[in-house]
Order: sequence, then C-alpha cells, then structure tokens
Amino acid sequence: MTMRNWVGLLLSAAIWASPGGAVWAQKEFRVANELVLTLRTPDAPFRLRLLEQRFQEILAQATGPQLQVSLETSSPETPVTSLSAPLDVEPQPARILLNGQLLLEVTPADAEANSTPQPVDLARIWGDRLQTVLNQNQQQLFFALGLPQQLSWKGRLYNRAEQAAADLGRFVTDGTRLQNQVVYWEIPAGEDPFGFTYKPVLPDPPPERLFLLNRYRQFVPYKLSS
Repeated sequence: MTMRNWVGLLLSAAIWASPGGAVWAQKEFRVANELVLTLRTPDAPFRLRLLEQRFQEILAQATGPQLQVSLETSSPETPVTSLSAPLDVEPQPARILLNGQLLLEVTPADAEANSTPQPVDLARIWGDRLQTVLNQNQQQLFFALGLPQQLSWKGRLYNRAEQAAADLGRFVTDGTRLQNQVVYWEIPAGEDPFGFTYKPVLPDPPPERLFLLNRYRQFVPYKLSS
C-alpha cells in the first residue's frame, strides 16, 4: 500500500526468534506514526496487509470522525469429565472490531508470541492501545481522507498541507478538475469578491496555493513546491 501521511501507516519488518527457537517474521502496525501492535507470527506480512486494507476501508466508510474499538470473543461451553472436573480448553481467538467491523483476529499463536495468557488478554491490550491512538489522532486521520498528497498542474507540483484553511468567503472555482477533484483558489487580495465570483477563471500560471474540499467541506490547501 502506498504511504499516506494522513494515516501515517508505517511497516517495519524484522526477524524474531521465539523462546522455543522458532524464527518468525515481525511486522508493526502504526497509525499516525504511533506503534499500535506488533505481529510476531510466520504469516505476519500477509496479516499486516489485510489489517491495513481493513483499516483503510473502515475509515473510508465512516460517516464522521468517530472510531470505536470493541472486542468479540468466543465462549464455548466448557467440557466436563464424568467427575465434573473441567478439562483444559483450547485458547479461543478474539477479534478486534473497529466501528463494529472486523479489523484483526488475535490468535493463540499471537498470545504465545507475545507471552500473553490468552488471545483475549492480548486483544484487550491491543484494542486499548488502538483506541488511545485513534482518539489522539482522529482529526489527522479524517482531515484529508481520500485526497491526494500532491497535485500536478501544467508542470507545477503542489504539496498538501496538514491543516484546513479558514473559510472567509474568498474561495472560488471555475470547475477545473485535477486528479478527479474540483480545484479552488483564493480571490487575490484587493479584488472585489462579489465581482470576481461572477465568472472566475483559474489564473495561468496558477497561484501559489490551490485548495480541495474534504468530506467535511473544509478547504485543504496545496502549496506550490519550491
């Protein structure tokens, strides 16, 4: 997956040896460049790609900047012997949900690799960490969701800023689209906004800043690269 600053997902690969001598892959899942969890199982690379894909899809489907983590566990009936003494029960996977959708299944192998008694214990640790990171970075996650990192116009490159511009009623557009997005620009200082908005035309060469609307109707600036 292509790196996106608005999410800050960072992949990190390493080799890790378990106490039993098995060599497993290690992958980190980060949000806004903050470590959330580390997968330490042989299939870690595949699971991390699936985790990222699910995370991005859930973000895209969210109707507002609210992300809620929850857990789902299996609760099989405990088998008993003829003496009614409980038998050892195999550890059951636990699932981390985000906005009610499956994000990651935490397996017995995960619990073993992280020296945690049960998958549900590890799922609770990872889920709490994820919720904390999301709460601290929700504005950053949703600010430019679905918008490109850069814009290119007539050989000029514009880089996206990380804060919305204040809407003072001076943004106009002539319908020009770049990368399937309608482009806005600011009315130049000293220009009458009422007269200028009658039939705006994107200047040539374009101004130093262009703007796209995000999903919350905020103007996201793109500054001309030096």
